[in-house]
Amino acid sequence: MKLHRLKLENFRGVTAREIEFPDAGVVVVTGRNEIGKTSMIDALDALIALPDSSRKRTILDAKPAGRDVPVLVEAEFSIGPTRVVYTKQWLKKPTTILRHVTGTSAGRTVTGREAHDAAEQLWATADTTLWQALRYLQASGLDQNALTDSAALRRALESRAGEARGDDREVATLLERVGAECDRYWTSTRKRNAKFVQAETDCREAETAAAAAAEELRGIAGVEDELAELTEEITDSGRKLTAARAERAELDRAAEQIEAVQRQHQEVQRRRDAAQGELDRARERATRRTELVTSLAADEERSAALAGDLRACEEDLSPVREHAEEAEQRRAAAQAAVQEARAAHRSAREDQKHLDDVERHRRARTVLDSLETVRARLTELRSRPATEIDEDVLDDLDRAQRTAERAEAELAAGSARVELTAIGHARRIERCGATEEVRPEEPWSVPVTDEVEVEIPGEWRVRISPEQGIETRRDAAQQAAEAFAALLARHGVESVAEARAAWRDAQELDRQVREAEADRDRLLDGEDESRLRDERDRLAAAIEQYGDRRSGDAPLPESSGAAQATVEAAETALTEAEDAARRTEAAAQAARANLEKAQTRLHSLQGAALEQERALNTARARLEEARHEVPDEDLDHAVTHAGEALAAVQEEIDAHEAHLTGLDAERVLADRELVADQVAGLERLLADRQGRRSSLLGKLEGMGRDRVQLEHDQAETRLEAARRHLAAVERRAEAALLLERTLLAHRERAHAQYVQPFRSAVEQLGRAVYGPEFEVLVSGTLEVEQRKLDGDWLPFHALSTGAKEQLVILIRLATALLVDPEDGVPVLLDDALGHSDPQRLRRLASAIATAGERTQVIVLTSNPERFANLREARRIEM
Repeated sequence: MKLHRLKLENFRGVTAREIEFPDAGVVVVTGRNEIGKTSMIDALDALIALPDSSRKRTILDAKPAGRDVPVLVEAEFSIGPTRVVYTKQWLKKPTTILRHVTGTSAGRTVTGREAHDAAEQLWATADTTLWQALRYLQASGLDQNALTDSAALRRALESRAGEARGDDREVATLLERVGAECDRYWTSTRKRNAKFVQAETDCREAETAAAAAAEELRGIAGVEDELAELTEEITDSGRKLTAARAERAELDRAAEQIEAVQRQHQEVQRRRDAAQGELDRARERATRRTELVTSLAADEERSAALAGDLRACEEDLSPVREHAEEAEQRRAAAQAAVQEARAAHRSAREDQKHLDDVERHRRARTVLDSLETVRARLTELRSRPATEIDEDVLDDLDRAQRTAERAEAELAAGSARVELTAIGHARRIERCGATEEVRPEEPWSVPVTDEVEVEIPGEWRVRISPEQGIETRRDAAQQAAEAFAALLARHGVESVAEARAAWRDAQELDRQVREAEADRDRLLDGEDESRLRDERDRLAAAIEQYGDRRSGDAPLPESSGAAQATVEAAETALTEAEDAARRTEAAAQAARANLEKAQTRLHSLQGAALEQERALNTARARLEEARHEVPDEDLDHAVTHAGEALAAVQEEIDAHEAHLTGLDAERVLADRELVADQVAGLERLLADRQGRRSSLLGKLEGMGRDRVQLEHDQAETRLEAARRHLAAVERRAEAALLLERTLLAHRERAHAQYVQPFRSAVEQLGRAVYGPEFEVLVSGTLEVEQRKLDGDWLPFHALSTGAKEQLVILIRLATALLVDPEDGVPVLLDDALGHSDPQRLRRLASAIATAGERTQVIVLTSNPERFANLREARRIEM
């Protein structure tokens, strides 16, 4: 790629500029800072990258401020055999024109979007990686550019390394196509991308939909099966109900005879129950009498045992009570000691606070006294008379004075002059009534700005009139002088010097006021003065009140330190007293608990003994009362008589039961109940099944079997399609990823073979600059990692700014020398070598000239002296 011509209009600070470049050699473009050298490169980038409809910041910032004009960039360049003129205009009447000068499309001109697309296609055939890598711009820093992606450099290095040269564009295109294929399924970090994940999601959703449709279809089939089964059950239940009803009628007739015998049997059973009840009551009365006797004996034994326990508990209570009284006395003494210690501690704390208040009151009073002094100084400073003279007024006076002096000088300079020279001896002259002396050989002169009359006493009177047209200059000078005088009068000063002195006095006064205010702020230290005064008064009142209420039993400590020591001693004594009080309190509580426990046991035993005595008396009274009502012998006779009556009734019951056995009553009655229950159950079951059948018929009609079957078939079809699509995506994604990794690994192995030719080219140029000991260590990505000079290796990042700058420029020049001129691009150096010494500059100039023999080298600089050694370079002044 070669750049032949570049034209800019209204791009940043460039109103109009056009520069032509030779096809080879070095071009040094010079111009002052901010004249737009770097803007030319930015304009060329915008021409290539941005369509004429773009509103990006690059274009918006390029438009001149306050002017409604279009931004235009035009470049003439060659890529291979094709030479074009590419013009683009933004913002106002956007336009794109591509005119082919040479090549297969020579003479063809396209416009608009077609021109932009055609230019992009043409530019894509150039080595854009090399185009970016061979720039050194003032804003790009000192980083090394990636060179391994440059097809032109790769071909050159393959040739130097002795490899067969391949079609780099095809290799790059293959990598791009493989990368693009990977990008269809993977993210930049080669994770599954949205398309891949969406295919998986679609498959899962299709599986869910198919499962739901199948489940719904199975639900309908279940309803149909249930309906068929229920219809069969209804028919069977109808047959069973008819047979059960016939059997129930036959059993009802047999049961009527049995029920008559059962009624007689029930009557006899009632009499037997009455006899049994009488026997039970007699036996119960006899049992209660026996229980009363037994209970009385047990109560007498318990009363004797409780009396013994009560005597033992009363003997154990006396020593426990004495121990509790002693513990309570010790607790009371300890509490009194705590109160005394607390009073002493409180008094010590109050003394300490009082002494702190005294110190704070002293500091507040000192600050307030200092504030009064500062306030008096501020009042005195602010009472001084102010002046309206400031820097703006001084500037106005200076301008007015300079204007008056300039007008007077212009009046004198543009007017005729009268010059007198005394010959031999001094002469006296008179002018405007004043006498002056003209010394020999010292010319006396005066401008003729008005009519001048000079008289040599007793000899000559000379009158000189000014030339015509002087009135305008004289009026201008007079107006300027009057304006200056009026400005002085308005501000009340006689001269500019007096005004400046007044301004300096005002500045000094302002400085003193600021110093006084700073002193005030320093004294207050962020505090409010009124609050400080309130604090002083409050502390004074507190100090006075404390002196009035403090008792004189103990002397006041001499200092805050002594007060702190007293407080600490009181705190120690209080802590010890509280510890002792807690110990005695715990002992007293334990003694009280033991006493309460013993008393509780005594009271419990006393209550139990009293309750047992009452129970014993009650039992004796009940037994005596029962024997008085019915003697023990009568109870035994009543039991015997009731047993005999029950045996007679039982004989009648046995006769009825034998009759019922002959009629098989139990079976008949049980069968009748069972059959009746069976009939009722069959009737309920039949009604329930008929209701369920109606409900199922309605449900089946509402479920829409045909619709569900269709949805199920469609869901299965979609599931199969989603599975096939996902399988295809997975196969293509894995294949693309494997191919990309294989190609990248191959490219890395190829890059490793490029290192030695690239290193040799850099070292060859570097030795011309640094000497024969210059060496570099190059990484697989064609970046210089270390530099050797004077026997010392240094990593690139540890080099000085100047050394880094020289090395990155050498890398660009070596790259340009390696690349075939037909594949090459211009080397752009913008504001380079600003950190290099003169000797290195001369040697680097030789390296630049060497590169210029094979390719275009364009140097942009505001300091042409750096490149003075480039004798064959073409120089363009901007």
